[in-house]
Amino acid sequence: MSTSGAMKRIYVCHPFADDPKGNASKVRAICRALVDEGHLPIAPQLYLPVFIDEKTERELALRLCVELVGCCAALWFYGTAITSGMEQEISAAQERGIPVVNRLYPHRVETSS
Repeated sequence: MSTSGAMKRIYVCHPFADDPKGNASKVRAICRALVDEGHLPIAPQLYLPVFIDEKTERELALRLCVELVGCCAALWFYGTAITSGMEQEISAAQERGIPVVNRLYPHRVETSS
């Protein structure tokens, strides 16, 4: 939590499109851990698929994700590789001066092409 007592908004950056069901499950667990640490997880992977079709509206989904990054105090990225969508979210955070934290497991960075 911040010194004001407000929860720190953490953008959860994690692969999604390659395995929506499996990745959503992983993101739910990450969000629970963040809440347990006193943070407010921002995880569009858990609600955007309810009203946006990833296959036909990918650009819209990414645009909304980038907007959400701007509302957060930090971006923490997870997974075993950085996808092209994650690269866009990370770049958006860096351009705005938002701290980016590597939470990859096992802490190696592989980018997709």
